[in-house]
Amino acid sequence: MYDWNSNVMVKRILLFLALAVAPAMKAQLLPNYGEERAGLSSFTYLKSPVDPWSAGLGGTALANTSSYGLVTNPALLSAGMQQGVFTGSRMLGGSIGHDFFSISKARNPNQVVGVSLNSLTSGGIVERTVWQPEGTGRIVNGALHSVGVGVSQRFSDYFNAGVQLKYGQEQLGAFTAHSVALDLGFHYELDYRELSFAAAILNFGPSTSIVQTGSLPTTINTDTTASSVAAPPQVFAMGMRFNAMDRGDHKVYTSFQLNHPSDNNENYSVGAEYWYKEIIEVQLGYRMVSRWGAPSFGFSTKTQLGGWPMKMGVSAIPSPAGNYQTVFGLTITPLNWML
Repeated sequence: MYDWNSNVMVKRILLFLALAVAPAMKAQLLPNYGEERAGLSSFTYLKSPVDPWSAGLGGTALANTSSYGLVTNPALLSAGMQQGVFTGSRMLGGSIGHDFFSISKARNPNQVVGVSLNSLTSGGIVERTVWQPEGTGRIVNGALHSVGVGVSQRFSDYFNAGVQLKYGQEQLGAFTAHSVALDLGFHYELDYRELSFAAAILNFGPSTSIVQTGSLPTTINTDTTASSVAAPPQVFAMGMRFNAMDRGDHKVYTSFQLNHPSDNNENYSVGAEYWYKEIIEVQLGYRMVSRWGAPSFGFSTKTQLGGWPMKMGVSAIPSPAGNYQTVFGLTITPLNWML
């Protein structure tokens, strides 16, 4: 009788053929929701990576204690004992900048609290309409700000949880929007090769009313009391991180993350980090969406500033225009804050 289980060679050949044929098939691991029925949301910049460690990994940072907790997962505040000043800056081009600033400090060995400011600003934008394509003669500015207060608690040697409450305001020309959102995250560690799992609900909150507060060009006839409604960029994410190699001074970590945002632009990403003597880190990441793009990459190093531990990083992430955007970041921890 033919023994299928014993014929390893046949199984390997079939597996090879399946992998070879797969690229020609229309089927995929995740649906093309991002391309077929992606919706709209307000405060979308809150989903964009603004710290270099998250950016260098293609956003695969939910379980990475090096990424900024008040951007990625509030549970990381206590999981990574993140204390000090954290800054990040991303240049999007066209005089548009995305900046982040936070301060966090431990209240005790098991709890860390912090405040954050996340903002996206533009330079002067020439106002144009269908009837005045060369410009109305007015210059408008865009300013989007979000402030947050967060706390993270270590419940055991393995489990951390965190929460952040945020208030946001959008101002673009004659239109204004206000929003309140909540971040809730978890981080669970195992004894095996620094394996960790994380899950988070980010930017969870009610729909936002976009209201006209200023005047529009006279060529546009609209009701100044009109408003529209858009939901915040809510995201449910799951991720994991694993120490794939540990040879003294050399370490390699791999990570994986799945994101399901409320605008239905589902995506998942993979990342890898190389550490040398806990001083130099190199990141590489790839975000898989309905249209394939380029990988992200980054570099960071640890040093001191007046005796205070300092970490600097820079990353490059692909943009929809086909080029790269640069993200800079800096963290400083005062010595008298360290427990």
